[in-house]
Amino acid sequence: MISELCEPGTATLRTGRHRLPETPLERASRVVAAAVDGAELLAEAGGLLQHLVTGGAEVEIVVAVDADTRLLARCGLRSVPVHRLGLRRPLRADAEDDLLAALSEVVGFDPGPGLGILAPGELVDRPDRAAVAHAAEVAAAVYGAEIARSLPARPAAAPSTGYLLEGPEAAHKRYAVGQAASLVESFLADLRVAR
Repeated sequence: MISELCEPGTATLRTGRHRLPETPLERASRVVAAAVDGAELLAEAGGLLQHLVTGGAEVEIVVAVDADTRLLARCGLRSVPVHRLGLRRPLRADAEDDLLAALSEVVGFDPGPGLGILAPGELVDRPDRAAVAHAAEVAAAVYGAEIARSLPARPAAAPSTGYLLEGPEAAHKRYAVGQAASLVESFLADLRVAR
């Protein structure tokens, strides 16, 4: 979880009384990103995923509906494995169970330390995002993983952090998503500490 405890030397941001890592999931050596669809994932967290891959993290993507591999390649994520569940929109009530099963399959039996999960933050009137978010939260709790939740915009009142895209990350995201791509990605902080 994006925690208030940071390793020595880690740059932090102050959010009220909490300290947050400057980059979400920075300490994760393996990240499983869960999303409704690939385009939404890239729009909200394409730059962070590039940063994690470049930094040596092993990244895998699980999408409920579909992901265009051309967009992933344009965003610099050509080598990232994508697991498509092929569920239909709107997601049914039991989709959360399917998503949790898929996440468990991708994570494996004993993932060891360093696992991070990236999931969409919940939004009003988006039950599909809520289903993915809940499944990811359960998986994070079961595996003791860090979790970060991506949002289309930085919330005003919630503890959150922004990741600024520069250089190749910004260029790749603009190429994949379009010129209107946000170059500041927002993530909701989960301040619980995994033991």
